[in-house]
Amino acid sequence: MEKILLKRRTQKVLSDTADLPIMPVQNNEKLEEMIAAAGNAPFHFACDRIHMEKMTSPVPWRARMLDAANCRKLLQQMISAGDTTKVPNMLAAAAYLVQVTWLPDAGTRHENPSEKDQVFFDGTLRNMEHIAAASAFVQSLILAAENAGYKTYWSSGGPLKGQAVFDLLDIPLAEILLGAILLFPDSQEAVEVKSGSMADKRGKLKDWSTWVSV
Repeated sequence: MEKILLKRRTQKVLSDTADLPIMPVQNNEKLEEMIAAAGNAPFHFACDRIHMEKMTSPVPWRARMLDAANCRKLLQQMISAGDTTKVPNMLAAAAYLVQVTWLPDAGTRHENPSEKDQVFFDGTLRNMEHIAAASAFVQSLILAAENAGYKTYWSSGGPLKGQAVFDLLDIPLAEILLGAILLFPDSQEAVEVKSGSMADKRGKLKDWSTWVSV
């Protein structure tokens, strides 16, 4: 496990959206196995019952999985809607997209009408616990994907957190996107790979940890 932790790197893989290469068929069952394993992440509080109508688990996160073919359909929808970000280029190279949301308690999610795309929520202890648990799930999924040979990118969402994409993927607006997790095959032609900008800025162990005495 330590080797996987040290190997993990944020990698943004970009492909041309105009002339898409044929994506090799991936093992969808393997992705389900990775997500099921990541689902063993700890959580302290059950999600609010408002989130348990379509998916009945009490875990405070939800995952929607898109294979390569549906990543291509989504990118075309985004381009048709005028999207000019690099997200469609990542979807063009992706084997999978996993939209991971966390589930705020009822009555704690609200929007600032002056900032259309910005979602706000009350920073209650339970909500903070929900985010922490969902983050543990995401990290576990990323490590499982790295171990399976995929490059990974944890996006905060950008256009993937907007209502238009939520509507396309049938994600209730009561949920909040924690991460759009993109999985890329380890070897592809005609792609550009960019490493995360913060990878070399975390410092040494002594810069963010210390032994303490009581």
